[in-house]
Amino acid sequence: MHKSNFATDKNHEEFAKPVEIAPNIWWVGHVLEDDPFQCHVYLIENGDESILIDPGSKLTWPHTREKILQIIPLEKIRYIVCHHQDPDITTAVADLLEEIGTENRFLVTHWRAAELLEHYDWGIRFYEVQAEGWKLETPERTLRFAFTPYMHFPGAFCTYDETSGILFSSDIFGAITETFALYAEDAESYFKQMEPFHTHYMPATEIVNHGLDNIEQCHPIEMIAPQHGSIIKKEFIPYIIEHLRRLKCGLYLEFGGTRKIELMSKINAILPEVFEAAAFFDSFHADTKRILHSMHKVFPIDRIVSLVMIEETFFIKLDSSDSSIRPCSRSKRQILAKFHDTFYDQVRCFIDSETIQCIDTDEPKTLYTFPVHDYDEHVIGIGMFVLERSFERSDEMIEMLKKFEIAIDIISKREVEVYLLKRDKSLAYAMAITDKLTGLYNRHYLEEIAHAELAKAKRHDYPITFIYLDIDHFKKINDTYGHDVGDIVLKRFAQIIISNLRESDMAFRLGGEEFLLMLPYTIREEAVNMGKRLREATRVGGCIDHQNETICYTFSGGIADTEEAGFSLDNLLKLADRKLYTAKESGRDKIIL
Repeated sequence: MHKSNFATDKNHEEFAKPVEIAPNIWWVGHVLEDDPFQCHVYLIENGDESILIDPGSKLTWPHTREKILQIIPLEKIRYIVCHHQDPDITTAVADLLEEIGTENRFLVTHWRAAELLEHYDWGIRFYEVQAEGWKLETPERTLRFAFTPYMHFPGAFCTYDETSGILFSSDIFGAITETFALYAEDAESYFKQMEPFHTHYMPATEIVNHGLDNIEQCHPIEMIAPQHGSIIKKEFIPYIIEHLRRLKCGLYLEFGGTRKIELMSKINAILPEVFEAAAFFDSFHADTKRILHSMHKVFPIDRIVSLVMIEETFFIKLDSSDSSIRPCSRSKRQILAKFHDTFYDQVRCFIDSETIQCIDTDEPKTLYTFPVHDYDEHVIGIGMFVLERSFERSDEMIEMLKKFEIAIDIISKREVEVYLLKRDKSLAYAMAITDKLTGLYNRHYLEEIAHAELAKAKRHDYPITFIYLDIDHFKKINDTYGHDVGDIVLKRFAQIIISNLRESDMAFRLGGEEFLLMLPYTIREEAVNMGKRLREATRVGGCIDHQNETICYTFSGGIADTEEAGFSLDNLLKLADRKLYTAKESGRDKIIL
């Protein structure tokens, strides 16, 4: 991490403050020491509709924030442009929005990035450039957007400010620089710094030229301000665009001296299709189906599988033949873990399908296995091409198949990223609606779900009954035996409730010793049977043993249904609570109908 290596003012005094690169346009980034891939942030000062471009990461945000405050209050930022969804430009968004809020603010991006960014649940509205005519108009200035698909990811675009003539280019004119330089010193040396990045990162020359065609429709371009690398002055732009058009992109096209010229030619023809599918990123299933369509032209391949470690003992299976994401079974995890331990010794190999047992095949197949990496290039799983059993198992064929690994690697790590985002969001939601002690739903979820259930019941004309329950003399249990014992009683009672619920029923802990059952398709008289079952179950299995003493308890309840209280949650709760109170006042251990 760079956190301990922030550039000091002494090292880069000229960049300790914002730099005005054009009238009312500021560089507000931060120099990370020993980082060859500097990430820049730009601010367009535009009154109450100011624009922040590629806000940056948590590493740089505190310094970017201070620079912005030297120019304008943060609250004047209305538009936040994110050219893509990578963390080096988006993780600062959360900190910014936490400070200024989301009201009347927009995240400007392409819909493909928005699909991923929405999983952060920031609560901000998206201004999707393709849906807004590739233009953003404010009273003071107009931004136009140039679509450059696949030059970084499917929704890649650049932002062109008509007032200044500056093209904010995200990664497209980025470079890997040994030392920090805000401005490129000359065109030739800067282009040499661009080459290592682009030859590896851009999938095909045709894609690059298509994007450059769209960029050159923005004119005049007075300056290019990339997210990475250095700012490019006007006089350097023609040279760099000309040479970028001729750059041989995709070093995966090099084949290591194979003599299979015809096969190499066929592979060379389909590789752009494969990487276009990888860059598209719909899902692992959909994208690998497209890749298989291309690979079928060259190889006898049936499926593509990726087994990826999410946690130390938990793997998921991604499969071109199955749109669902499946956890590996225990036995398969054990086999996979053992295989993973030895994977560093023989990274790429051919094996018989029946020896690994991690995938099911109708007949014996040949598996070509290769490593799958995370964004830090650590091995996190195994990719597999499922081939015909007769497939040639040679070093030359390994060299050929290696050309396709990176596409599967990209798709796998992105699928894992989306999977984790969705899982974390689901876990957070489950925690928010569940009572931690008992596992029942909480009052918050009652208020969320009951209105919808009651509206549905009213629309389809069926009853819902509420049973309000309260453990009798619970305070005495706590006072006599302690809160730990009280918690055991609450959990035991909750388990009894759960074991007696029907599929359509729902149970809630409202707080303390109070519980609520919501029973759809049930009238009061029918709910009495539920109360009887709970009373009998509590009498038989509700008691707990504590220090050679058996602690038993009873409960009281009140029943209200939609026939007498209407389809109002508030009315149902009040009526059921009133009957519960009557039950307690009249001796407890009873349910009032």
